[in-house]
Amino acid sequence: MAKFTDLDQDPPAPVAAPESVGSTAAQMIARIAGLIIMTIGLWVSLAVIVEAWSLYRSPDGIEAMARAIERGSHLDQSLARVSQDKTEPDESTPSARPKREKSESMLGFRLSYFVAWVISLLLLMLIGRLAIAAIKTGGELVLYDRHVQQLAREIVRESRRARD
Repeated sequence: MAKFTDLDQDPPAPVAAPESVGSTAAQMIARIAGLIIMTIGLWVSLAVIVEAWSLYRSPDGIEAMARAIERGSHLDQSLARVSQDKTEPDESTPSARPKREKSESMLGFRLSYFVAWVISLLLLMLIGRLAIAAIKTGGELVLYDRHVQQLAREIVRESRRARD
């Protein structure tokens, strides 16, 4: 390995490979794709923030999801039946009251409402994480040239050190 001990001498500059038209076009396509991906990521992240803020301001918006969870899983009805069986084992006939009223009166709350909140928050966090990944990937593609040039300089520098 050759070391430059003379202060007057500069180390040789790395030789840059001539760029072809194909590589320039590929760089432009990568940068444009990165810009598009980054813009979509920013738009999605702003939409997640707006949706989270709207749920904070108007929590009644979660009610539709809670009804859908109840329709699909019958979670409140199942818990009401379980709690009714524990408190009143001898009564096996259904009462004339509606099912929803029975579940609310037996449990004191609707579990499907809380499950809807947990699912909504988890979905917002997942979508936010995907938006952050899109922004990061798009930014790296926009800065494609710098990373490639830095890697090429390091390869040339190491190959010169190996020759000397």
